[in-house]
Amino acid sequence: MMSVSARAKPPRSRVASVSAPPRLDIGPGLASLVFFALSIVYFLPAFLPDRHIFGTDYLAGGYFFFEFVSDRLAAGELPKWVPYVYGGLPLLSNPGSTFYPIRLLADVLLPVTWILPFIFVVQFGIAGLGMYLLARELGCRSWVALLAGLAFEFTGITISSVFAGQDGRVIVATFAPLLFFFLHRGIRTGRVGPFVGAAATTGFSLLSFQIQSNYYLLIAGLIWAVFSLVHLGYHRDMAALGRRVALGLVAVAFGFSLAAVNFLPFIDYVDDSPRGGVGGRGYEYSIGFSMPPAELISVAVPEAPGILDNYQGDNPFKLHTEYLGALVVVLLVLGVRFSRRDRYWLFFAGLALFTLTIAFGGNTPFYRLYYDFLPGTSRFRAPAISFFLFSLSAVAMAAVTLEKMALAKEDHATARRHDSSPEANLGVWFIGIGGVAVAALAFVAASGGGEPTDAARVAGFGRFALFASLTCGALWLWFRERLRDLGIVLILAVVTVIDLWIVDRNFFDTVPPPDQTFAADDVVNFLRSQPGPYRTWVLPIPEAYRGHGNYLMLFDIEQAGGEHGNQLQRYNEFAGAGEEVYVDWSNYLESENFLRAANIRYIVSMTELQTPFLREAHRGSALVYENLNALPRAYLVEEVRTSADTAAALTALEDPTFDPSRTAVVYSAEPLDLPSGPLEGSAEVVESSPDRVVVRTASNREALLVLADNYFDGWTARVNGTPATIERTNHTFRGVVVPEGESEVVFEFRPRDLYVGFYVYLAGMLLLVGYGIWLLARRGRQRVAPAG
Repeated sequence: MMSVSARAKPPRSRVASVSAPPRLDIGPGLASLVFFALSIVYFLPAFLPDRHIFGTDYLAGGYFFFEFVSDRLAAGELPKWVPYVYGGLPLLSNPGSTFYPIRLLADVLLPVTWILPFIFVVQFGIAGLGMYLLARELGCRSWVALLAGLAFEFTGITISSVFAGQDGRVIVATFAPLLFFFLHRGIRTGRVGPFVGAAATTGFSLLSFQIQSNYYLLIAGLIWAVFSLVHLGYHRDMAALGRRVALGLVAVAFGFSLAAVNFLPFIDYVDDSPRGGVGGRGYEYSIGFSMPPAELISVAVPEAPGILDNYQGDNPFKLHTEYLGALVVVLLVLGVRFSRRDRYWLFFAGLALFTLTIAFGGNTPFYRLYYDFLPGTSRFRAPAISFFLFSLSAVAMAAVTLEKMALAKEDHATARRHDSSPEANLGVWFIGIGGVAVAALAFVAASGGGEPTDAARVAGFGRFALFASLTCGALWLWFRERLRDLGIVLILAVVTVIDLWIVDRNFFDTVPPPDQTFAADDVVNFLRSQPGPYRTWVLPIPEAYRGHGNYLMLFDIEQAGGEHGNQLQRYNEFAGAGEEVYVDWSNYLESENFLRAANIRYIVSMTELQTPFLREAHRGSALVYENLNALPRAYLVEEVRTSADTAAALTALEDPTFDPSRTAVVYSAEPLDLPSGPLEGSAEVVESSPDRVVVRTASNREALLVLADNYFDGWTARVNGTPATIERTNHTFRGVVVPEGESEVVFEFRPRDLYVGFYVYLAGMLLLVGYGIWLLARRGRQRVAPAG
């Protein structure tokens, strides 16, 4: 039986013969310098004067949340409630990377426009370093690990997420190899340090709040941990197994504690979200944006299905690429020759295939099983998001294969045989790879038409044939000892980076800075000149002003809509919940009562409207109509209908005879009795900030104050200093009973779970920093000790 000490040895490569030249050594310090330097160069245009990084989702919605969060932090406040979109919503509904340490550091050091590219610079540097460390842990020599790091740092699926500005997906994917490294190192050695690293990596990844990507990563991490325990033989030693399992569980628990600021308050939000219903939104919704199997060719030729505007696949659109690069594809093929008996290679091959069964979604029967039996899967959409695990697996397999080739090259006895020599066999493989690439290019060129997409496909096959040939040629010369290790590293590094960047640069762009891109126009100037508070609705049809994004949020103009994706479901229902989309605005489009009750005073339209209660108030880059019947933000009603039926308010508002200025529907099992008789009174918002609203009322009798801001747990109310109950009113708004006479009603948003999660998060971060300081101090003492 293998001893524990034997198992603890790292799986390093076979030692070269004494006569062999010294092995090229590229340490983690130099490798890190290469990875981060290339990341800086790649994203440098986003830091230039008068430039701002482009991202479809980022410019439509994300940038404005970056501004909002930065403003709240600068004011010394936790960002909690966002009043500017969808009638107001808690930031915890989608905090994004708000509490991710790199984002917070950037917020302190950099202008808001540099925060996103700074995150990308750091994360893609981490991606390269993580893959380098993982390859080293798998037994690869340092220069092989360097090439693996470069291949993963700029792999298509991750870096193309920049085009949409999806920092969450990038954070998770770039941490994936680092998590695999720490798990394997921890299981192999049994030391605490690697498990602390796994905990920190897990926690930082979770702080991206990209729940779906993290879900896939944690499943893959669990499979990897089980494999490592078995492969390294610890399943036969109960004491060693118990220690490693315990450390692993503690690491996962600590990782989640670091993300408590996001997930502790979000747990209660799930039922309020658009995907919160039992079974999510259904199987057909869940398999939306599955990866068509035919698009697997994108790992070599992304131009085949098309890139961005040239996309001709089965999905409505595609803003990413799965491109792996010629080096990885060539080594995947060569892996069948060199690595098919290696357990690590076989594991990652299995993980790659498993990932494909997820990414293909509804295109295979497997996803139905995942949908039915894997908890949480029914709440996800776009299973193709999982493809980053395929890229991780492919690069790991490529690294293992290149290491196997290096070992075969060092085996002089095998190399000097005649017909069965590895040079002869390898030559056949290289000729085969090159022949297939050239044949594919010839076929595509012969079958192409005169369309631009056909030309792009031919160019794509040509690019891959060129770089595959260069890769094969360089490997052949190195294997024949016509190139030394330094030569092959330099050639493959340059070829790989150029090859990947040619495709990657399609997904990176910059635009003029916000003071130009988002400069106030005539519509903004008009709306800002009007007394508030009021809500503005950007009419989404036939086309929306400014793309229906969050542009108005930059000027503190509150919208009935906006760009978000996880807004309160009851607000969606109030505005008109859709089948294919979260909100189709049917209630706003068809019923005046919903517009009145929501305090929608202005409607911004790109087309003329002919509606009796709308008056044209401004004509310029868009038309602005005033809703003459809009109710104020805060008002008193004399009559209350209570109902346990949570659709009662919607039914009432659909009735054109229902008057929301006199009557409100309160969801309560207990009756809410108000005195009868005419009501005379007023309500005025005298203070309004994201987390605090103050209303002064005056009435001749007890009445219900209606505040047309979204209801959500965590809001508290005090009437003349006394705590009061906030009633869910008119389906999605707030109501508070006020007494006769003058009153001051103070609404404050203090979600308890958010504060508890924030303190847990702080405690975890302090422990992590403390451990890091202790570790550095211990290493310092160890270096000094020999000298003493």
